[in-house]
This record gives sequence, C-alpha cells and structure tokens, in this order.
Amino acid sequence: MQEPEIARNRLSYLWLLPVIALGIGLWLAYSHLSQIGPIIRIAFTSAEGLDAGKTKIRYKDLEVGTITHIDLSHDLKQIIVTAQMQRTAEPLLKKDSQFWIVKPQITASGVTGLGTLVSGNYIAVSPGKEGERANHFVALEEAPQIQNDEEGLRIHLNTDSTEGISVGTAIYYRGIRVGQIEQIHFSERYDHITLTAFIHAPYDKLITTNTRFWNVSGITFNVGANGASLEMQSLETLVRGGITFSTPTTLNTNNIPAENGAAYTLYPNERATTERTGFRKEYYVVYFDDTRGLNPGAAIYFSGIVIGAVVEVHLLYDEKTNKAAVPVLIEIEPERIERVNKPEGSENRNIIAELVKGGLQATLDNGNLITGEKIITLNQYPDEKGGFRKDAYSNYLVLPSRPGGISKLTDDLGTIVATVKKLPLEEIGENTKDATAALKKALDTQAVKGLGTSLDKTLKQLDRTLASVQKAGDSTDRALKQLDQQLKTLGKQLEKTLYGIGPESNLYYTLQETLKTVQQSMKSINGVMRKIDDKPNVLILGE
Repeated sequence: MQEPEIARNRLSYLWLLPVIALGIGLWLAYSHLSQIGPIIRIAFTSAEGLDAGKTKIRYKDLEVGTITHIDLSHDLKQIIVTAQMQRTAEPLLKKDSQFWIVKPQITASGVTGLGTLVSGNYIAVSPGKEGERANHFVALEEAPQIQNDEEGLRIHLNTDSTEGISVGTAIYYRGIRVGQIEQIHFSERYDHITLTAFIHAPYDKLITTNTRFWNVSGITFNVGANGASLEMQSLETLVRGGITFSTPTTLNTNNIPAENGAAYTLYPNERATTERTGFRKEYYVVYFDDTRGLNPGAAIYFSGIVIGAVVEVHLLYDEKTNKAAVPVLIEIEPERIERVNKPEGSENRNIIAELVKGGLQATLDNGNLITGEKIITLNQYPDEKGGFRKDAYSNYLVLPSRPGGISKLTDDLGTIVATVKKLPLEEIGENTKDATAALKKALDTQAVKGLGTSLDKTLKQLDRTLASVQKAGDSTDRALKQLDQQLKTLGKQLEKTLYGIGPESNLYYTLQETLKTVQQSMKSINGVMRKIDDKPNVLILGE
C-alpha cells in the first residue's frame, strides 16, 4: 500500500492582508498623530456662525485647525471655543496673534467675505510677532484693517472732527492708495479725536516729520477775492471719504523719517495746512492777582506769536479757606511751536511741560491801552525753573505765573525802595558836605573870582539874547549870531581860567565838563543858523 504523501504546512499569502492592513492603520495613526498640534481656546462675545466639528480655522485660506467644543465661560459673559490645531500651525500661535470670524460684510471699503456664503463662516488667524507662545486668546469683534505681519508705519492723526472718515477710510498719495485708518477713538481728556493710521511699505518712506495730512472727503467750496472754487479729490473719495498728505517746503529742511507712533494734525482741507489752523488744543489753569480787563477770547502770546486764547474766567469762593479765587482757563495749541533738533524718542513729549521745566511762566499784560483789554504773555525765566501742579478746583494743571503790569510795577518800586534803604545815605551826606566846603574854598581864589565876574557878565548877555529871540521872529538870525559870538567868548575865558587851576583839583574837572557842554551848544546853534540862512522863514512856517 502506497503511503500517502504529506504536504508541508506553508503560510498562506492571505495572512499578509491583515498584516498590511495593520501596517497601513499604524501608518495612518502615526500620520494623524504627527499632524495634531496644540489645543487652544479662544474667547468670543457671541457664538453666532460657529459650529463645533464644522467651523474651521484658516490662515490665508489654508485650513490649520477645527473647532471641537463651544462652551460658556464661568461668568457667563463670554463664549469659550476649544479648537484642535495642526502641528504646522504652531508658529502662528504667538502671544499677540489675532483671531476673528469671517462672514459676509458690507463696509465703506467694499464687500468682504462673499466666499462664506457657500462655505460658511470660518475663523481667520493673523500670526503675532512676539516670540512667546500662547494657547489662550481673545477674539476681535471685527476683522483688523491691518494684520500683524504687514510691513509699514503706524501713526496717529489728531483732529476735532471725523466728518466723512470711518474705520477703513483710505489714505492717498497723489491719487494712489498707500494706507488706511485702523482705529478711531477719543483722547484721554475727550478734547480731541485720535485716528490710528497705517501706511503700507514702501510708501512709509514718504512720511517725514514735516508731513501734513488733510481730509479730502466730500466737496470743498471756497469763495474769495479771486472768485469761487470747487474742489473734489475723486469720485471715490466723494462716496467713501479719504485722507491725503504732502511734505511742503519749509524753513525746517531736515525731513527726518517718521517713527512708529508719531503724531500729526489732520487738517480739514489743504488750505488749512498753510494757514496754520486746526491745531490740537491743550487746556491749563492760570492764576493772577488781578484779572481786570481779561476777557474770554483774549490772545496768549509766546515770543510775539499767538499760540492760544483765554477760554473763561471764573470767580470762586472757597468756603474752606474763606478766600476768593479767580482761576483762568486757557487753551494752548502746542503744535504751533515747531520742534527742531529733536532727540530720538522725544516725539510724544509734551512740549509745554518741557518749557515749564525750563522756566516758562505766564504774565498778564496790557493788550490795548485805550480799552484796557489784557492779554497773556508767556516768557521763559531760566533762573526760576518750575513745574505743573494740580488745580484745587478742577482737573486741569496749573501753569506757573508771575506779576505783570501794575502789580509788576509795584513790586519793582518795592525793590527800589529796599535798595535805597540799604544805601549809606548818612555817609554820602557827610562826604557831600566836605566836597561843598572844598569847592567853596577853591572858589575864594582870585582867579575864580575873576572868572565868576566874567561868567556872570556873559550869562546876563545870554539871557538878554534869548529874550530877544523869543520877542522878535524877524531878528532871529541876528540874535543867534550874537549868541554864538558870546558863547565863543565864554569858551575862551574858561580855557584861560583852566590854565591857572591845577589838573588834580575837583574844580578843574567841573569846569572842563562845563566847557564841553558849551562847545556842544555852540555846534547846535551853528546848525540852526545854517538852516535859517537857507530858509529865513523856517521859524514861522517850519521845515
């Protein structure tokens, strides 16, 4: 009987299928796990348009994450969205990264987010620049006008009105769009409006310290001596509004490139940029001993240039101190003072505060002597450096002041009296008596007595001559010639007398000074005589 042939047990190829499937599964699991990034949480004010498991997070339209959970915060004021990010999105998650919901929106700048009508809303992300990584963020309520990775220059424009301007309003240079408005908000004191603007690179190089911005929204109509003019930048600015700028040629030729955070004035129109109007105002309080004649609207001068005005003058009674106070509220336009040779990082310094530290003080002066109106002048006193102090009756700072006008005159007289009191008057009186005695002794000499007789005779002749000049206009020429001859005689007599008196004596010095005076009088009379010779009726008809 033939033995059966026993076949060897071999591994079937079918067993390779599970192995391959397991390998593929492991590879897929590894691939999935390797792509899983960090889990982040984003706080929103509303969950409108968000759906867990469906709403995506995108960066430049590339999917980088998915929302997994949507919950309420503990205080029930916010919506906390948990999202699973991809590993490739880790560089996007910086401390200052921005998140916002993209949805269809119509603004002054145009229509955005139309693609979401088909794909649905999504969350956009803009990477931050800070190196520190973060996992918790607060979403923006609206899409930012400029993203963090945009290169350019961010500046501030100060204005009193935002007519025709809104977030997203374009900034033009010679008709080309170079930037836009990011934010609009009030200043800390609510006295003006600040616009945050962004200028895209490479146009940011056009902005210097002398650049001036103005509003080109709508239509500007002007009527002047040259007729009427109608100005309109373009149809786009008429509908959407706009801002433009230029760098004029001024005395300050140092056009230094602007730095981030630089502040400028936004003028209402181009003409205002040359008229130097529309400056940002700062308010201060100043006190004077007497405010008589100071009215609201009075000008404030600094080095002869108007830089502000008086807003109001109040009379207060302090019941705590039982005293009256008269605070004067003033407004100053510091941008009228153009800063030059500025050190680096000094753009945001308060120039008025810097001047006060250097001794700037306010003085009440006469503006009109006829009406009695007063003005305020600002002057620097380097020897009296000071600073601001808080006003006891308002939230403003007090500008240092000093007496002026009548008050200053009173103080000056007081200083003169104090100085006179310090003089050694008794000693001066004794010295004067001694000098008088010495002079009397010198006059007793024979030469001086003779001189006295001659002087007395000559002076009498002078008196008669002057009387004749006053009585007769027609004999003026003859009288003046006679006066000139007598003065010459007096001069010769004084010269002869001086030869007999010692140069060291006080009398010699006194007579010498008298001789000089006589000689000057002779020169004046000669000039008058020449005029009379040229025009005899000059004394009657005048020149």
